[in-house]
Amino acid sequence: MEADLDFLNDLRPQPEAETATEAIIRLIDDDKVVPIVGNALVNELMIGSHQALVNRWAQMIHYPVINQGHKLARMSQFASISQAGDGTANETRIKYRYVEFLKAVLQAKAKRDPLIEQARRDDAEAEAAHLSVSTLAKRFNYPPIDQGAVNPLLLLAALPLSIFVTTAFHETLEEALRTKTAHPTDVRSELFRWRDGLDSIPSVFEEEPDYVPTPQQPLVYHLHGLDRYPESLVLTEDDHLDFLTNIFREGRNLHPRVRRALTESSLVLIGYHPREWDFRTLFRGVIRLRPQGILKDNVYIQVDRSDAQMADYLEKYMRQSFFAVEWCEPATFIRELYEGWQAR
Repeated sequence: MEADLDFLNDLRPQPEAETATEAIIRLIDDDKVVPIVGNALVNELMIGSHQALVNRWAQMIHYPVINQGHKLARMSQFASISQAGDGTANETRIKYRYVEFLKAVLQAKAKRDPLIEQARRDDAEAEAAHLSVSTLAKRFNYPPIDQGAVNPLLLLAALPLSIFVTTAFHETLEEALRTKTAHPTDVRSELFRWRDGLDSIPSVFEEEPDYVPTPQQPLVYHLHGLDRYPESLVLTEDDHLDFLTNIFREGRNLHPRVRRALTESSLVLIGYHPREWDFRTLFRGVIRLRPQGILKDNVYIQVDRSDAQMADYLEKYMRQSFFAVEWCEPATFIRELYEGWQAR
């Protein structure tokens, strides 16, 4: 009888437990991974430096704090109050102003870019008032849509995944996904209606009730708004607090398909700093609420490990929600994820 079981001797001991990143690579083909891309990473790719952009915004709004390392939400909160003529906060006004600022930044960058001909600059300048930030960036090819070495979102988009979540305001991820789909309209955008007054914005789930995200027809879900609709941006500190409050309100829930994906999949957080408001609202309002009984491996990408005490704290903090911390540049991690998937 035992001789009949000799085939069991052909089995070899399994290697040591796989890392969270290895587990995620294994789950990609099952479409059980959701990348979550931060606004800072998109700004880095589109403009060149998120912090330099924020520092310039501080100057534009006459922010009184001299030191660098400003926080976008805090400064925008200040501007929404200080720039109001009657002292009443006008957060919608400052959002439109921030959008116009981003357009001016893109045009200023293009003027010094030898790869962009004068005619293209002139056309963009003439139409800028009627273009979204994302459309203007596309006109200038920011970030490059044909250079995977420069734009790691192209590698992320090449993974066979159905749902991508972002707190970025721009359609940079959509443009990357369109390079792999049969038709540009195969990529859908949707935004979370986190406050009253956003229900008139078109919804793909209302226009296409039968739409189900697939790797061939993926969805990019914007949690913090979209630059086409400046009033939808989660920009100020009050916006972030309202986001946290309203995400629990009846009728303000995440779309069921997105909620299911965030609950049942492994998550990859890319382009976030633990002290920034976008990470805090995302983590407290979305991630930590997932039922722990079905949680999978997750990865949080963090760059700076210079402060050993803070690094230890962050790893312990993220471990509570089953996140491993990978200490590397986002572009490096995305490339390793892509190459690991190709070599599976």
